[in-house]
Amino acid sequence: MPRDIGDRVPLLALAFLAFVGLGLPDPLPGTLWPELRPHYAQPHGALGLVLAAMATGYLTASILAGRAMQALGIGALLAASIAATAAAALGQAFAPPWLAFVALAMLAGFGSGAVDAALNTFAALRFAPRHLNWLHACWGLGATLGPGLATALLAIGAGWQAGYAAVGVVLAVLAVAFAATRARWQDGAGADAPPLPALSALRQPMVRRLIVVFFLLAGVEASAGQWAATVLVESRGATPAIAAGASTLFWAALALGRVAMGVVVDRIGADRLVRIAAPVAAVAALGFALAPRGLDLVALAVLAVALSPLFPTLVARTPARLGAATAMHAVGFQVAAATVGVAVLPGVIGLAVQAFGAGVAPLLVAALTAVLAVQVRRLA
Repeated sequence: MPRDIGDRVPLLALAFLAFVGLGLPDPLPGTLWPELRPHYAQPHGALGLVLAAMATGYLTASILAGRAMQALGIGALLAASIAATAAAALGQAFAPPWLAFVALAMLAGFGSGAVDAALNTFAALRFAPRHLNWLHACWGLGATLGPGLATALLAIGAGWQAGYAAVGVVLAVLAVAFAATRARWQDGAGADAPPLPALSALRQPMVRRLIVVFFLLAGVEASAGQWAATVLVESRGATPAIAAGASTLFWAALALGRVAMGVVVDRIGADRLVRIAAPVAAVAALGFALAPRGLDLVALAVLAVALSPLFPTLVARTPARLGAATAMHAVGFQVAAATVGVAVLPGVIGLAVQAFGAGVAPLLVAALTAVLAVQVRRLA
């Protein structure tokens, strides 16, 4: 038993809140873009610059997270990184010049990437697989609350700056909480593991195999969720309202699936759950591609539920597969690979849709999910 439950719950609760906080700022640029764009007199395509800056910061921090945890400790890194995201949001709330706004978006991504990698590492080393599933469900809650809060503030005439200010204040409070508990985060989180160079970790075949899995997994999730509505409207005759509802269904099923899988993962066993869920996801993806109207939406929901435990459960199993010293780097590599997968695979499918029509998207998602299932099976 890794310490009594009374000692563990406060940090676990704070980790849940941190993942909610991690999700709060991510959707803000897109949600507030109709107000941001005229304020800065930018074209619609400038949103891509903001998102690219966030992704660059996120990717860089994820890759460097292992070295930073060794140098600073997980607690100090978490406190500093959450403080960076808070500073970025509060800085953007002052409506700085456009280039400064983009630079702050990169800082926000950098802080979020470090928090994501460090918290996943801590949870993988300290908590059970069910907690990882619930942590990732908390990110979905935050990603829902952030736009909701910003929209509510717009509705009362507060302006787009108020959304960033509110998120920044919440993150600043979290940063203070993490700073106050920074010593406790180090306890039991790989502090006793001998330092290992990042390149040594990267040379291990299992580390590289996991990088491939996380690239495919995050890319499949993003591709299915982003392209579902377009597929339904352009190739299956659905109305935009139904298509938007289907997209919402996918993301809701993904979040609720993680809550449900967190309940059953310890009973089934983490490795067994992953080995079952990956082929079910492949079959469901094929069902979404080929099933008749109506059943395709059922298949889409099943796909989301089957995908839901893979990311958190595979992260939870990383220390057991690789050891604590390697996991300090490997979890960051996994988060970085997922970030690249989200950026690359939906875009590649978009090029295929442009060339061959929307009907090709679910076939490509099905093919990628089948490759993912094979790669997950190889992890055993």
